[in-house]
Formats: sequence, C-alpha cells, structure tokens
Amino acid sequence: MSAIIDGASERSGLSHGLRQLQGQLRANARLRWGLFFICITLWVWSLLLLQDQAQIWRAEADEALAEVQRLKPVQSAKEWPQRADDASKHLEAARAMMWPAASQGLAEAALQDTLRTWSEKAGLPIRELSVSSTSGGDPALAVEGLPLRARLVVDFNRIGMMGLLSELGRSPKVMLVESLRLRPVMQPGRAELEVRVLYRSEERKP
Repeated sequence: MSAIIDGASERSGLSHGLRQLQGQLRANARLRWGLFFICITLWVWSLLLLQDQAQIWRAEADEALAEVQRLKPVQSAKEWPQRADDASKHLEAARAMMWPAASQGLAEAALQDTLRTWSEKAGLPIRELSVSSTSGGDPALAVEGLPLRARLVVDFNRIGMMGLLSELGRSPKVMLVESLRLRPVMQPGRAELEVRVLYRSEERKP
C-alpha cells in the first residue's frame, strides 16, 4: 500500500513539475530560447561525437585494408606473421564497433534493451520504442554490417535527456542520433529520437 501511495505521489510530483515548467516556458521567452539553445547544442554535440566515432571506424577499416594490400608482396618475408596479426587486430577493432548478434531479431532485442535501460537510468519514461532494419534484412549484408534504426519516444526532461545523450555518446558501439525532436508543449512534454546502429552476424556458440 505504501508503494502504491509513493508511486502516486511521485507521478503527481512529476506532473506538477511539468506543468510548472510549461508555465515558465510560456511566461519567459528567454527561458524558451535558452532551453532551445541547450537542446540544439546537445544535439549537435552528440552528432559530432558519434560522427567522430564513425570516422574512426572507417579510418581503421581503411588502414586494415591498406595493411592487407601491403602484405601481399611480402607473404614469404619473416615479418609476415606479425603484419598479418596486426591486420587482424585492426579488422577486429573495426568489427567490435558493430552490434554482434546471432540473428537480426536478437540484435533488435539487444538494442531495445539497451535504449530501455539507458532511458530508465536517465529517469525518462518510455512512450514508444521500436527497431527496424533499413536494408530489407538481407542476410548477406549482415556479415559486413546491417543498419538498424530505433525510434524512441520518451517524456521530456532536460536533465534526463542530457543523461541519455551522454550514454549514447559514451557507447563503445557506433550509435548515430539521426534526428531529435523536442515537443515541450505537449502534456506531458515529449522527446523523439531516431538512432541508427550497425549490426553484424556472428555464429552461435555451442
């Protein structure tokens, strides 16, 4: 009974806080512009950060390919085993930035669980969460990298949104925020994100 009362009080407090924030936004133009500027800054920052990660991944893949090309004429040289090992490490580093799973369904489930966990950790109630493939689910593409797109709709909270974007930016996997739409005037306010990742197929372990 205490847990039910505490939950109702928490929801009431959250609803009151949102109404208070909406009232402040309507009454204070500077606050609206300041919040808009903060959100745009966070969005641009997260895009730049994820873009940098993607560029690092592409650079490592190009470096690994160039390493393989350099190794071809020296297959019989003594340095071959070490160079082959270096090339293998570069390729593994590039693949490590993808989302590995035995199937596309498992990759989608893992992405959903990750976004749900991060949203709950940031204190953002989830209104909608869906994951889909953007390439038709071709199994041949899953070996090299199959793009998956997640659509996440949460209740808007400035501090919570900063925490969620921070988690996305720190992810060791490539996660690109393609779009971020803020709807603070809704009851309650909403935030809509579209996130893209690369999934690669891996064999099931016995």
